[in-house]
Amino acid sequence: MTSRQSHMTESRPAPSLDSNTATPSRRPATRLVLWIVAVAIVLRALYAVGVWMTTGESSFYGQDSGTYIEPARELLNHGAFSRLGQPELQRTPGFPVFLIPAIMSGHLTLTVIVLHVLLSGLTVLATFVLAQRVFNDSRIAVSAAALYAIEPLSIACAAAVTTETLFTTMVVGALILVVGYVRHNRLADLLAGAALLGVSAYVRPAGYFLPFGIALVLAVVAVLHRAWRRIPQLALAVVVAGAIVLPWRLRNRALGYDGFSAAGAAIMYFANGAAVNAALENVPFYEMQARMGNLDDERYLRLHPEQRTWGQGERYSYMEREGAAIIQRHPLTYARIHLAGMERVVFDPGAIDALRPYGLYPKVGGLLNRLVTYGIVDTVLYLARTNPLATGVLFVTGVMLMGFYALALIAVISRRRFLDPAVLVLVASIGYFVLIAGGPIGYGRFRHPAMPMVCVLAAAGLQLVNGVVRGTRARRAGAT
Repeated sequence: MTSRQSHMTESRPAPSLDSNTATPSRRPATRLVLWIVAVAIVLRALYAVGVWMTTGESSFYGQDSGTYIEPARELLNHGAFSRLGQPELQRTPGFPVFLIPAIMSGHLTLTVIVLHVLLSGLTVLATFVLAQRVFNDSRIAVSAAALYAIEPLSIACAAAVTTETLFTTMVVGALILVVGYVRHNRLADLLAGAALLGVSAYVRPAGYFLPFGIALVLAVVAVLHRAWRRIPQLALAVVVAGAIVLPWRLRNRALGYDGFSAAGAAIMYFANGAAVNAALENVPFYEMQARMGNLDDERYLRLHPEQRTWGQGERYSYMEREGAAIIQRHPLTYARIHLAGMERVVFDPGAIDALRPYGLYPKVGGLLNRLVTYGIVDTVLYLARTNPLATGVLFVTGVMLMGFYALALIAVISRRRFLDPAVLVLVASIGYFVLIAGGPIGYGRFRHPAMPMVCVLAAAGLQLVNGVVRGTRARRAGAT
């Protein structure tokens, strides 16, 4: 096959997964998805109102919420991105900038939750558009929107002053653009998608490597299909994404830390390194974290008195180096810890995240220490003994999640769909978020940005299953 022929094959929109029935027109599908978006907004609003009426405004805030609000106030009042009187290195400015209008309104909580509910509704619509672009089938697109509308994590995250909702909206929007490039070779779509992914890293640094990973996947596809013209286009997209994140790296370097977000350094030392040390000494994870001075600067400095005169950038650089050194000395131990974290990210249904704001599960502490120290089976048994309601919700949401995965798997493996570059983009994005979130602090909430892509694939699998069921019924009817 020539380069031109393969290029055309790669760019052609995917046919309907079920060719026995005609794809419905776009107009009825658009009306239906608008109703689905409305239902999604109502569900998220009802959940948030229930939290407010049950446990009060404070339940919308997690342990990290204040670390975004304070830099936002500093930006608004003094034009400096700082916290506790020092330049902020752990948090990036995307979400604090998002919070500024809410702070200015005088009703921070209400404004953020309203914006989150609307953004989550917008993500439902974006999931519809993404599915339509990937599969060119309005039924699959409508089903994808419907699945994401009832997805538990997206409902719970909309009622929290955290980065997940805004970040997920941006990621899905960027993938719509990237798939537009895959299907129609629109360079402007690729560059806009890369730029939006770069900007999204300012909201949640976990997305920092995603545009480069997607470009690598598409470059491999281009080589396999001999679509050589796409290589320089993808290289340009990498340059665009890199140019967007570079200024913040330079800013941090000037402050003594050579990285995009020092949160990664703290995680490397106080989470990954602590988990390895805990495993080696056979002590609980949280106990080892406390021993190492996590969340206790004075204890940390007693362990490292030479660092009292260091700048915070130097301290974070040390944490990153030392955490990495612990892992390098015990790679197999950490590999098991990281894989266990990935397992939690994939299989934790998010029931606890949904219950905690209602006061039905402890706001601080809870299962993470038990998960890291004793594993999933022990934790589920413990939960069944101590919290029957949480166990019931866990079962229901777990069945739902396993159904999503089963349908998505059907879609990926059917008719060699995994060779479709647009499907590969979705699968690679899901894999990226699971991989990046592994480790001792990985749990179901970190899966949230991947769930729209899971819903798109699950909707395609559902269409295939429906086609098989209809075909079976038709054959039986014909036989009689």
